[in-house]
Amino acid sequence: MKGNLWKVSDLLDETDIRFAQKDFFDLRSGYEYYGLTEKVIKRMAGEAGALYKIGTIYRVRRDAFDQYLREKCRKENEKEEMSWVRS
Repeated sequence: MKGNLWKVSDLLDETDIRFAQKDFFDLRSGYEYYGLTEKVIKRMAGEAGALYKIGTIYRVRRDAFDQYLREKCRKENEKEEMSWVRS
């Protein structure tokens, strides 16, 4: 979303803006922001190719993870539309 926050600025609060400024986040921050468990974030970030392990700490590249979530959501919405059309 770099450079595009103004497009949805009416929907953002201070927490969203602070989180969007980070390039990487840890699993705990992801749990607090996305509302997903650390185990789920770790799995999804791995699938997205956005998971990095530094020593014993895991970091997630935010832009790649967000892109993965958008793609996954888009695919699920397409499946719902297709099942609705078939009904």
